[in-house]
Amino acid sequence: MNLDKNSQLQNDILSGLNTNQKAAVLENEHHLRIIAGAGTGKTSVLTKKIAYLIAAKITTAKKILALTFTNKAANEMKERVKNVIGADANETKIFTFHSLCNLILKIESQQFKKIKEFENLDKNFNIIDERDQKKILKDVYEKLQFSLSNEEIPNFRKAIDFISYVKNKELTFEQIQANAQNSTEKKLVKIYKNYVYYMNKANVVDFDDLQIFVKVLFTQIPEIAKKWSSFFDFVLVDEFQDTSSIQYEIVKLLISKKTKLIVVGDPDQTIYSWRGADVNLILNLEKDFDNLISITLNRNYRSSQTILDAANILISNNKNRIKKNLVSNQDKQELEIKFFDAANQNVEFSWVISEINNLRKNKVQLKNIAILYRQHFYAKHLEDELFKENIAYKIVGNTSFNSKKEIRDAINFLRVINDGNVVAFSQVINIPSKKIGPTVLNKLTYLAEKYNKNLYDFLIDFYSKKIKFVNDKEDKIPLSKENQKKLTHLLSYIKAYRKLFEQGHKKFDELLKAFLQQIDYLSSFKHETGERKEAQETLEKFYASLRVWQKHKPNKKLRDYLDDSVLSSDLDNDYEANTSISLMTIHAAKGLEFQNVFLIGMSEGVFPTKKTLESYDQELLEEERRLAFVAITRAKERLFISYSRSNFLSASKTNNYRPTPISCFVSEMKIKSEQILSFSRITLKGDLNYTKSENTDFYQGDLVHHIKFGQGIVLNVESETIDVEFFNLEETQKIKTILKNHKSIEKITKS
Repeated sequence: MNLDKNSQLQNDILSGLNTNQKAAVLENEHHLRIIAGAGTGKTSVLTKKIAYLIAAKITTAKKILALTFTNKAANEMKERVKNVIGADANETKIFTFHSLCNLILKIESQQFKKIKEFENLDKNFNIIDERDQKKILKDVYEKLQFSLSNEEIPNFRKAIDFISYVKNKELTFEQIQANAQNSTEKKLVKIYKNYVYYMNKANVVDFDDLQIFVKVLFTQIPEIAKKWSSFFDFVLVDEFQDTSSIQYEIVKLLISKKTKLIVVGDPDQTIYSWRGADVNLILNLEKDFDNLISITLNRNYRSSQTILDAANILISNNKNRIKKNLVSNQDKQELEIKFFDAANQNVEFSWVISEINNLRKNKVQLKNIAILYRQHFYAKHLEDELFKENIAYKIVGNTSFNSKKEIRDAINFLRVINDGNVVAFSQVINIPSKKIGPTVLNKLTYLAEKYNKNLYDFLIDFYSKKIKFVNDKEDKIPLSKENQKKLTHLLSYIKAYRKLFEQGHKKFDELLKAFLQQIDYLSSFKHETGERKEAQETLEKFYASLRVWQKHKPNKKLRDYLDDSVLSSDLDNDYEANTSISLMTIHAAKGLEFQNVFLIGMSEGVFPTKKTLESYDQELLEEERRLAFVAITRAKERLFISYSRSNFLSASKTNNYRPTPISCFVSEMKIKSEQILSFSRITLKGDLNYTKSENTDFYQGDLVHHIKFGQGIVLNVESETIDVEFFNLEETQKIKTILKNHKSIEKITKS
């Protein structure tokens, strides 16, 4: 590239950047912390930073390491850099944390024998995801005879969180055993011990292990850390506010004296503490890096100033943050934020539907509308209402393509074909059916352990006559001859196709398709209900994805594909723009934006959660507030906020109705009471009926109409009377006790 072209490329990279963005791209003499507010062009700055380092010949592409949290972000970064500077970008090392750690462990596997913590780890280890973890836990619970119907037994989610906590805090078994106070905690310790035993025996690692093992490797053999840090002149970390302490330790070990660290993130958007993220890491970065410069990006290219004002004033209530105010780059006429105070959830959802229909009348496409909520269960009945109104919707983050049974089965078969992965094998051994239910599987697993084998190796050795039972009366395969024949056929096909994959004569998709046909896989789906056709169509899409992967990585092996398939699913958001309204939790909405956003369920106990309020923990409350900030800043033009005074949290154990207060976050936005629409101040046209009270049952939360007092909500129900709070009465006169069958009272129902 000649000098003139190079100078022009540098100018092109810097063009269109505002002052602070340009300063962030040009700074290369110091460690750099970029505080990038929501919608301030973070991704653009990060990719242009990489492009500029290469174009200005400050370093070469292969000396740049960029770390992200999802494959989607990594791939987007690669494409953007390539679009700016072309093929020179191909040598840039852009990884997720987990994929980098996996690469380091694979390359340094010969060092495992030097480290005590790795004594049970083989170089050909397999990576498992959360679904595999649940399968392992299911086996562990059965072994320990733990029933989930027992309240003292933690569910799988709690067990996984506990295991992750122990690993990330690097606690020893002796420490967690000593700290276990109650029966549930002692059971968690037993679960952890058996989980680790299972993992070691199966030669598998989870996502936490990948990072922990790299930290152990780097700290116990410093020359390895030194070698890897020598590879890079610049280490860039995206979404740095989401890093955990172990990830941060790895980053620090990758920074040599000559290496510059560049982090990009927003402390106001730290919402993953339950996944190990620590907001203090980005806030206190200067404690570890003296030569640190901070640049703040606060010009927002997404939202109106009205929306940003609400977000700014809300987040200003957090104490543990770096102060900044977002300023909109828009100068067009702005729309007011709409707030709605609903008597109950039915009314709240009716208002949401009404506003959506108004947007549709104004030619707003459904794909430009999102409904956000703190947790999925709050929107359960909203789905019914959308369905009734024939409004197309998609639940984002609920079911991804790789979650479908046929895809999971196909990947598990590939894992077994690859190396006899026992976790995968236990999930597909009964496909198609061989009458191997939990009882039979437990018996087979018991026999395998008795002969010091994993399940797959045991069955292979038994049917190839390498194992002979010591006690024929006690040791028996608990299957009929017919089902044993089916099992041996499956094992023989697995062995045969392993050889075919190793020879590499055919494409992965062709081999997998042939294998599934050989074992008559589709027979496990019902033909008459259309299940089989749907499964076939899904598999065809999967075969196509295999072809694409192999086209891009022609020299890679099946093991590489399997590693990629697990690592690519971790944390990735499955959102795609479509023709439907998007329903999602706020966590799932991170990184997305919509013209119109509905934030529902803004009630105390719902958002912030009851757990947070009862904990009196300021850190938890600040994280909830950051989550509300993230929700608000997803909106570009219109923001609708609603809450319900009567919801699933409104009744106490004594069934006495307790009105749910509006979320403290709404008042923190300085919304005046006269700005809040309420059911008593608006009319939902044509969708309400009055029902005479003579044969009407009343329930807490029902809306009623009184000929004198107007509209109200039922607070409490007795055998003959109801207590009603009327909206339009003075505060001291609001609550009245009325006979159920009195002619003056009518129940309001939706038509």
